[in-house]
Amino acid sequence: MPGTPGPTVAVALSHVEPQVGAHLERFLELARECEAGGADMLVLSEHVLLAEVITGHPGTASSFPFPGTEQYPEPLVTLGAVAAVTSRARLSTNILIAPLRPAGLLAKQMAILDCLSKGRLELGLGTGWHEPEYAAMGVPMERLPQRLDDLLRACRALWSNRPASFTSETVSFTGLYCCPAPVQDPLPVWIGGDANRGMARRVAELGQGWTPMGGDDPALIRAGLALIREACERIGRDPAGIGVRASIFPPRDAAPGERIARMLERVPPLVEAGVTCVQVPLPNLAARVDDAREAIAEVVAGTRALAGTAG
Repeated sequence: MPGTPGPTVAVALSHVEPQVGAHLERFLELARECEAGGADMLVLSEHVLLAEVITGHPGTASSFPFPGTEQYPEPLVTLGAVAAVTSRARLSTNILIAPLRPAGLLAKQMAILDCLSKGRLELGLGTGWHEPEYAAMGVPMERLPQRLDDLLRACRALWSNRPASFTSETVSFTGLYCCPAPVQDPLPVWIGGDANRGMARRVAELGQGWTPMGGDDPALIRAGLALIREACERIGRDPAGIGVRASIFPPRDAAPGERIARMLERVPPLVEAGVTCVQVPLPNLAARVDDAREAIAEVVAGTRALAGTAG
């Protein structure tokens, strides 16, 4: 995947209502400022809908840290707008809840977004967990891992074949066209998930990268990469080009002037473990849009410097 030497820096642009306004008034300006600060990738997370009482989040029922009213711009629409006002940064999600969209619609949306961004799209996909969201969208939650596999395979078929046909238990079509095709072949897809064999198989067969869910533990990264290497060996794929994107956050007790330095202490052990991209949360680093460029420039410079100490 395209990128600079050493770990790239992704900036998460979710949960930025205090910076950009309730109607996203300064969102595109924020994206431009982050790119100007040196961000290699701009990332959005997703929920289409949230219940008033949020349960079912992995871990404990109370672990979801946001209310049902939290602002979640639809990622593909928003990244399309971001593509129009940026020129270099890659565009991604962490994660897009892929099964909420029919395969044909997702294939078309991703292809168009890749074309409009001139080949800068790298979507992160997963299954999500919020039952009321699935129910409201009319999508069953049964067999979600299979639904994700079928959806990805169907998208690959639509991007590669003219016409395309695909048959599985959850997606089927015959002799259909999805035009235009993405600029990138293959279009990079990051798979979100825990360090388990299901994730590893999915990455080896269908993805170009792995995003550990909620983990910046080097031991977890090593375990996941070992599983990915095993899965790649089984199908004869070289695992060398597979990326790992890990999210890092400032410690809760860090003073405002120490947040970036304290956060970046995580970089060397993660790079040693195999991380190729570090993702940082914009809301924790810049209180205003006008502060974003300087904050991201500090993150990028610090990441590059600290990565050189790894190994």
